[in-house]
Amino acid sequence: MVNKKVLSPQEIDDWFVTVPPVPANTFEFALVMGGTVSAGAYTAGVVDFLIEALDNWTELRAQGDAAAPKHHTMLRVITGTSGGGVNAAITARALAYEFPHVARATPNWQGGTGNPFFDIWVNTLTLNDFLATSDIDGGKFVSLLNGAPIDKGAALAANFTAPRIRPRPYLGDPLRVILTLTNLRGVPYKTDLGGGLGESFIDHADYARFALVYPTHAIVTPRPDEFVLSFDESRQPQAVGWDMFSTFAQATAAFPIGFPARELVRPVEHYRYRIAILPSAVAGAPAALWPRMPDWDALNPAGAADVAEDYRFLTVDGGATDNEPIELGRTALAGVLGRNPRDPKTANRAVLLVDPFAGKAGLGPEMAESLVTLLGAVVNTFTQQTRYNSQDLLLAADPNVFSRFLITAQRDGKTGGDAIAANGLGAFIGFACPAFMRHDFLLGRKNCQDFLRETFVLHQDNPVFAGAWTPAQTQQHKVIVNGEVHLPLIPLLGDAAVPETPASWPKHQLNPDSYHEAIEDRFKAAVEFEGSGGAISSTLAWLIAHFGEDKVADLAINKMKQALKDADLA
Repeated sequence: MVNKKVLSPQEIDDWFVTVPPVPANTFEFALVMGGTVSAGAYTAGVVDFLIEALDNWTELRAQGDAAAPKHHTMLRVITGTSGGGVNAAITARALAYEFPHVARATPNWQGGTGNPFFDIWVNTLTLNDFLATSDIDGGKFVSLLNGAPIDKGAALAANFTAPRIRPRPYLGDPLRVILTLTNLRGVPYKTDLGGGLGESFIDHADYARFALVYPTHAIVTPRPDEFVLSFDESRQPQAVGWDMFSTFAQATAAFPIGFPARELVRPVEHYRYRIAILPSAVAGAPAALWPRMPDWDALNPAGAADVAEDYRFLTVDGGATDNEPIELGRTALAGVLGRNPRDPKTANRAVLLVDPFAGKAGLGPEMAESLVTLLGAVVNTFTQQTRYNSQDLLLAADPNVFSRFLITAQRDGKTGGDAIAANGLGAFIGFACPAFMRHDFLLGRKNCQDFLRETFVLHQDNPVFAGAWTPAQTQQHKVIVNGEVHLPLIPLLGDAAVPETPASWPKHQLNPDSYHEAIEDRFKAAVEFEGSGGAISSTLAWLIAHFGEDKVADLAINKMKQALKDADLA
């Protein structure tokens, strides 16, 4: 029986307002990973180095090494959308195990490295496989590109294992993961306006919450709106399977039209736990929290005795709607009415945003030159408009705010998309060249190392560091900010202190002509598909009717060549 009662004030306080206090000598952070397309390789490199740095420091600290400061930095929550959601899923699974990290000197990297971040992004998600016609040949045509590589990557992430379990005391107990989704079915809500009047709306900006219980964690009592993931289901009987988790990772990465939409199932009661924040009419007074209750009647199928307990819906890329992964991370730390202190002398929580594309964005076209131009402009509009809110980036960029931090691509004076090799063609071109993905992965590691050393710092007088640092440690790691001594929240020790060496800019590594036949074959198979391909088949048929099969492939190849030329990769 579905609980249809309006959330009580106590429930609202329990699940949205009250958060545990930060322990002494501890800094907590949420890792937020946004949409990336093939630039997910960059984000993967960032996370790979972040884990390596945390592992080295916490292990030396546990051993009582004189070089290791004794404060704690805890990862409490991970949020992700689109490619960032894929990386969140890889991270969730990989954090249970010891796995090798990938540096420039790693040999035979195209044969597999044992590193799930690198192997999925660089060696699994490849354009040749996206262009394969196995889906169409099998009687299913639902997206411009073949979704099989995403299925394979999700399966590798969900089933990743290694010989050694790795305890990681810097993880929240439980670690919470939130994946954003664009719910194409939507969730109906109805607001009572009084006098018999009401306003209904459908919410498509969705998300799913997971509580991860690692082998060294205690048994958890989950939130009523989250799934439990465990590595030992006998300890946590209500845990769902990792295969189910992988379907949510596939869903958040389902780039509209480009990749297949995904069918998901979840308890309908999860949607009971959504609230609205209403500003107070009195200046300075706290905001009010209002439960957003689903329109149960609208959810009740015709003739059914009651609302079904399971809600089935179709989803695409979480980045297609403005569902604010940063805010989900922030409120998971501070509560919906709380604020994380911003001053470097008092900050004890922060959101760490990884965004490969931060920097200058290009404008769209002034007029519709062709259908192809129009389609590209629509995709770009969704990508740019729903990436992040302005205030999120402004706070992350403010040098006086120490509750928001940003890692973005930086190389030889270039920033954002200009610094990465996978930026061309709306960041799809990386899938065409493993060398591009490797370059960006290694750049992510290098940028993360620089960030941890120079930017992810607090003032030395912050209570997080009180009694936890020796004078020698301070002298070794100190950073001067505005003329005052600051200390890193994750000091670089052991292998993490060895300077990262990025790969050289991968010029002449991609020959677009090598994809001509594969592009032509997929277009031809799509147009000749005898089933219902809907708008995709119709659009491709129009293109071929106007340009011819060879010309369509030529158009795609020429776009690739121009992208290489623009990025100095040709």
